[in-house]
Amino acid sequence: MEDVCPENYSSRVLVEIWTDFVNWEKRRKGENGFLLGQLEKFNCKKVFDSCLGDGADSIYLVKQGFDVTSNDVDELFIEKAKGHAEREKVNLKITKYDWRNLRPFFSPKSFDAVLCLGNSLSYLFKKQDRLKAVKNFRLLLRDGGILIIDERNYQYFLDRSEEIVKQGKFRYKEKYVYCGKKVCGRPVEISKDKVRMEYRHKGTGKKGYLVLHPFQRGELMQLLREAGFSRIENFSDFKRGFDPCADFYQYICVK
Repeated sequence: MEDVCPENYSSRVLVEIWTDFVNWEKRRKGENGFLLGQLEKFNCKKVFDSCLGDGADSIYLVKQGFDVTSNDVDELFIEKAKGHAEREKVNLKITKYDWRNLRPFFSPKSFDAVLCLGNSLSYLFKKQDRLKAVKNFRLLLRDGGILIIDERNYQYFLDRSEEIVKQGKFRYKEKYVYCGKKVCGRPVEISKDKVRMEYRHKGTGKKGYLVLHPFQRGELMQLLREAGFSRIENFSDFKRGFDPCADFYQYICVK
């Protein structure tokens, strides 16, 4: 994607260590049936996973019987996911579309659910691009379908930036979304416009980096409303409601 930091793509080290950072088994344990439960609650069968990554969510859902279209623009992550899918004996349907330009490739109301998980919307730095992406996600949904989207608790980063960066005091439970203990992920630069995350493998010492847009509190919720979603339920670390100390926030947005 244009307007995305080049550091966010084609990092072989990042891709190499990412699955250890995620820890698929602990990811599922931490969410405690949340993803599957929400899809079943809204009678979703056909799913667009907008950010395939290493395949953690797409492969899980295909194995649960869902019809999943998996999308990513990073060729290295696509190859990683293909390798995982082959080992899990799963066939992935993979597309490589920019979120801001989905309309030529899908008919409106093509999916029951759209996923944008793993804090992925943070890859876009311009508000107009984020808004266009979310509007396109909404367009893909049938009436009554859901967008499931999440974000890190960036307000904690912004409020404690000096303590986190200079003193190395970074609070993270390692229980939700990114759960692996073999890789340490921490912010090494924080400003109101960007956060630079460093991912270091504790065994090999290898490092990868991502540069991300830090949503301020309420910013993503406002964006979702601007995109046309009026029925939105907020979760904190997969528990209903708002917790200022959560690591991640999840939103169920009904069309």
